[in-house]
Amino acid sequence: MKTATKTSTKKAAIKSGEDSAHSVLRGSSLAGSAVLADMQAHRRQVTATPDAARDFLTRVGVLTPGGKLRQLIRA
Repeated sequence: MKTATKTSTKKAAIKSGEDSAHSVLRGSSLAGSAVLADMQAHRRQVTATPDAARDFLTRVGVLTPGGKLRQLIRA
């Protein structure tokens, strides 16, 4: 009986447009804004100086420790 109740509740929620994916997205809009602000702050920090940018690119693997561009895609 419990599964029938859950199924009918879920169907009613979907009919009203409140399925779980949409309610999660709407509920996390403030969290999304915080994530965006954090990403923008990180971008400002990483691009503050050419040395900081080189260090970041080396840490993520785009540049070698010697400053050369790594080949990321091989054909």
